[in-house]
Amino acid sequence: MPKRIFEFVCVGEENHLFEKFTDTETKTLVCPHCGELSNRIISTPRIALDGCSGDFPGETIKWERKRAEKLSQERKKNS
Repeated sequence: MPKRIFEFVCVGEENHLFEKFTDTETKTLVCPHCGELSNRIISTPRIALDGCSGDFPGETIKWERKRAEKLSQERKKNS
């Protein structure tokens, strides 16, 4: 069975959140903080927007401005 890091949240009053390296089949564990039952949850994905594609106009404008500033600084440095 493959193993991965999953997030779990306990059903106790404190709702402890913790990560555990475990089998992909594991759905519940005992909370290491309070000993209550904990359920595996879906983790928040890490998303990075591509500023060069044009799909996100605000990011594209920001990228173009930074690129223009960088080119300007390089030209000044090389002059």
